[in-house]
Amino acid sequence: MLNIKYGIATGLLLGQLLFSLPIFAAHPPIVRSNQEQSQWVAPSCAQTRASTGCCNCNSNCCDAVTRPEHVDPGLETIEPCCAGGGIWLPEDPILFRPFMADPREVDLSVGWRFNDNALTKNVIDVSYGDTLAIYRWCNVWPWNGDLQIELEGALWAVFDPTYDSSPLINADYYVGFPITYAIDRWQFRLRGFHISSHIGDEFLLNHPGFDRRNPSAEYLDFFISHDLTEEIRLYGGLGYIVAQDKSFKFKRFYSAVGAELRLLSLGFLDCKDAIYGCPIFAMHFRQNGDFKRHADATYILGYEFGKLVGLYRKLRFFVEYHDGYCPEGQFWKVPDNYLSFRASYGF
Repeated sequence: MLNIKYGIATGLLLGQLLFSLPIFAAHPPIVRSNQEQSQWVAPSCAQTRASTGCCNCNSNCCDAVTRPEHVDPGLETIEPCCAGGGIWLPEDPILFRPFMADPREVDLSVGWRFNDNALTKNVIDVSYGDTLAIYRWCNVWPWNGDLQIELEGALWAVFDPTYDSSPLINADYYVGFPITYAIDRWQFRLRGFHISSHIGDEFLLNHPGFDRRNPSAEYLDFFISHDLTEEIRLYGGLGYIVAQDKSFKFKRFYSAVGAELRLLSLGFLDCKDAIYGCPIFAMHFRQNGDFKRHADATYILGYEFGKLVGLYRKLRFFVEYHDGYCPEGQFWKVPDNYLSFRASYGF
């Protein structure tokens, strides 16, 4: 019954996102150009940048206020980046931002989990991941949005600090090929990716009766994200497991929805150093046929620092609470909840 309710909620959210798209509006959509992508971060700076007419987001958004002396002039674009219809290896913020509360966010992070019911009472979890923008087309299709192809890679690993050697429990390896599109306050992502999981050797030695399997699968999913305001973001999507190892099978269809809140009014904005900070809150919900008891939920509460030049990467410190199922490889189907203190750096 709970899975049915979750499916209905997911469908309603996706329906609301779809039917409020600019393509269904009676008036022409307002197109978000490259330099306006970060309007949700600092509207005043985004408006300042838009007035300069520069197409590249590496230009300093606060020129009209005060120009930081340390900004490298080489980062500024003399010719508009869209002059040739597109650009290779664009040094702009990515079009589709990762989900802050997603346990499988592609970023650099480290955390300490307490009372992890699926693994052990104390767990150190780390991640190493990044996104490479390969090519971006500008002013694509009738809505004049931006289209980009990317390459992503990541590793998520968990360690057991209760042993002197802090042995590796599990490592998940990820490679993805997203195609993203952004227009106005809307972002879309079609992504094919592979994840394979590996149990640590020392973990197997310490647990001689452990039934080791080979969770490995190829996925395809589609997500829609909408910046409802400068502070509120909503998203949702559906996915399908195209192929998987026979030793560890998943239910093929899955979905996820979530929301993010940045309290900009309680933060700060320093145009001299082109940096901002604000409190953040986010929630991420997953559903899969293997989740029999309830949906999988993750919540975070913390603080975010971000740059307003370059790639607009962000440094976050937050508390994370997870209640649902373990996100780690072969432990995927094990009910789990934990509290974690984390730091992350990425988009």
